Amino acid sequence: MSYNVNGHQITVNFPVDSISVNKSSIAFTDSQGKNRQTFSKRTEALKFMNWLLSGNK
Repeated sequence: MSYNVNGHQITVNFPVDSISVNKSSIAFTDSQGKNRQTFSKRTEALKFMNWLLSGNK
């Protein structure tokens, strides 16, 4: 699945095994391995984290 933010596409291969949040960065482990995304605003990072959690059902 893909997540779009500010014209950029982030590809996530569910299921997500772990999520770690640090200010405006999200690190997660999906079926392809470890990934890290940094956002310009903390609110964008939290929206992405919520999307990861909702897609992981």
